Amino acid sequence: MTALVNITVYLDYLSPWCYIATVRLYKLKEEYGDKIAIAWKSFPLVPHYIPERRFSAHSVESWGRANEEAEEEGLRFNAWDASRDYPGSSTPPLVAAKCAELQGEKALERFQLALLKAHFEEQRDVSQREVLLALAGETGLDIERFASDYDSGRLHGIVMAEYQEAQTKYGGHGIPTVVFNEGFPISSAVPISVYRQAIERLLQRQA
Repeated sequence: MTALVNITVYLDYLSPWCYIATVRLYKLKEEYGDKIAIAWKSFPLVPHYIPERRFSAHSVESWGRANEEAEEEGLRFNAWDASRDYPGSSTPPLVAAKCAELQGEKALERFQLALLKAHFEEQRDVSQREVLLALAGETGLDIERFASDYDSGRLHGIVMAEYQEAQTKYGGHGIPTVVFNEGFPISSAVPISVYRQAIERLLQRQA
């Protein structure tokens, strides 16, 4: 069955709002099944590596607000240990998600949710290759294939191309940026009812 509603999500796995939006969109995917299709694209907030990066006051505030927003989803945002380096780049986890996607839609879903939980709840540095490989194993992926794809470098180019696309099309919007059938984007994490309303309107137009 061809999806009636195509949803494109530009996200960064270091953004708490992207965690909330991802969980809500997967709930809608379970609800609507093949009527909707979701394409996950890269919008790295920190595209290039920053050594000895620290958890900023802005991040503390943002995670605190996200905790309040995410109560209904059962998510937790545990503030990063200030004595440890914060993930130095958004790009490695985005590349890793592309590796997972090559192993199937369900593999991507498992990996994405584990990746987000690892960063926001478990304080694991998801910008490190060994952490990403461990997550691949924990989510049942083919680790050898994952490592080969990750080390090849070709998926980094895809991530950066999507980043350029996102900047060109939606650079003035926050993340996540969620687009329904190439229409007007919905930015940041919004209540699941807002996403559902957009889906219902598009389904009604095609009834």
